Amino acid sequence: MNFVKIKGSPYLYVFLFFFSGLCIIWLAGNFSEGSAVQEIMSSSVAGVEKDFYRDVRHIDVNGIKVAYYDYSPDLSLGTVILLHGQRFSKTTWKDLGTLDKISESGYRGVAVDLPGYGESNKPLDAPNFNKTHFLMDLILKLDAGRPIIISPSMSGTYAVGLALNYPELISGWVPVAPVSLTSATVSQYEHISIPVLAVYGEKDTSFRGQVEEYLGKIPGVTMVMISGASHPCYLDRPDVWHRALLSFLDSLNVD
Repeated sequence: MNFVKIKGSPYLYVFLFFFSGLCIIWLAGNFSEGSAVQEIMSSSVAGVEKDFYRDVRHIDVNGIKVAYYDYSPDLSLGTVILLHGQRFSKTTWKDLGTLDKISESGYRGVAVDLPGYGESNKPLDAPNFNKTHFLMDLILKLDAGRPIIISPSMSGTYAVGLALNYPELISGWVPVAPVSLTSATVSQYEHISIPVLAVYGEKDTSFRGQVEEYLGKIPGVTMVMISGASHPCYLDRPDVWHRALLSFLDSLNVD
């Protein structure tokens, strides 16, 4: 077998030059790819840190463990506390996008599971549980200042008494076809002095009349009937619901 000695051959230098170029190109490509991966990983970590406050939180309100979401922008114009109906929970507002809309508009959005619903415990002494006082204590615990309260359906049992008897504790009220309206007289609603956005569905035959009769008497109230919508009207027409809510929030001066 014969071996050819090519030391000093110009072909060797050409080969080495060409091979070196390929190596440089390969290294540059991998470096860029590594940088891109590192950038993506950094963004992911940053995103987790940024959205950490959107995990479920818990707070103790007079012995009741209450679960809630807290969507807080960097600079808050005020706090919006979202209650829920009997068949729903705090997650309703997250899935619907309402919490995102509120936060993007500069407000702190807090959606809670009311006692006995979702991830919140039941009241320790149910027969003597005062829902209005619970809501007052919740506002203090959340350090919410004078919040805006959104109270659809069943949660009216918490918010109606607050709006009627302690209006100085809140900056606005958004009743959405709430129950318990008939627990007070029409004349009592005529003395509510806080901004109110009353929302109800056109096809909500059970509560439409009550909303118009009682909430319609509040001075300066904004009445929004959502066309073609049922009792949980915000689910039927979320676009209309969000537009009405954000317009109402923009009109307020909150603490």
